[in-house]
Amino acid sequence: MNPILQLFFLLLAVNDVHSFSNARSSLGRVTRTDGNSRITSSSTSASPTASTTTTKLRALPVCLGNVPSWTYFSLLHILGGCSGTPIVVRATKSWYNRIPLPSWTPPNFVFAPVWTTLYGLMGVSVSRILKSVGRDNIAMKLWAVHYVLNLVWAPVFFGFQQLRLGLAINVFLISTLSVILPLFHRIDPLSAYLQVPYLLWLLYATKLNQSICKLNPMVEGVNEARLQADLCSDGRGYNDAMLEYDIKKLQAAAAKYAGL
Repeated sequence: MNPILQLFFLLLAVNDVHSFSNARSSLGRVTRTDGNSRITSSSTSASPTASTTTTKLRALPVCLGNVPSWTYFSLLHILGGCSGTPIVVRATKSWYNRIPLPSWTPPNFVFAPVWTTLYGLMGVSVSRILKSVGRDNIAMKLWAVHYVLNLVWAPVFFGFQQLRLGLAINVFLISTLSVILPLFHRIDPLSAYLQVPYLLWLLYATKLNQSICKLNPMVEGVNEARLQADLCSDGRGYNDAMLEYDIKKLQAAAAKYAGL
């Protein structure tokens, strides 16, 4: 089963345990029989549902109840972000390093820790909003759309080499986040502040995406990234096709320099 779904069902189980604990405290009640008062024991009035929930409680680790709720949302956001990791790793080990990149492009090893931290902060922020207003609030609905688009960017840019479509997604992400943050701030200011590092990185990533587009213009409907991805498609490292392509580029550059 998908790890994200497993964690989702675990969260539901924890919620059932919490609900059962609250219900159990209110099961003892006073009843009157033949004019005499007696206390009805919660153990004698437990329903089959409560018994099933008790089984879930015993199956869960004892320490689970002590874990802050934001931990689960952070893990969910991080796991979602990891869904595009194989695509990014494959690209950074092949065509991405062969296309023109700005001099201020960060090294590849930066992406994993940065995004892990940002997704973790997103989870904490969202958990606070959910705790305050629930999932039906407009802020949460906008965040759901925003988060899905965030996950789509990596396959579009790194998987399909659609640099300009990736740029359009980034611009839309900034636009939606600029609406979400004020909504979060009205509900819980700290939740909005936790998203600030993500906003700053998103602005930087969008500028980087724009610069890569300028350095890799479309030629007959195809950009340099798409050409390089095709050359790297056999997965055998530097090959004859790459060598031939590089020689042609050098010849074209030499001819341009010589004014031919």
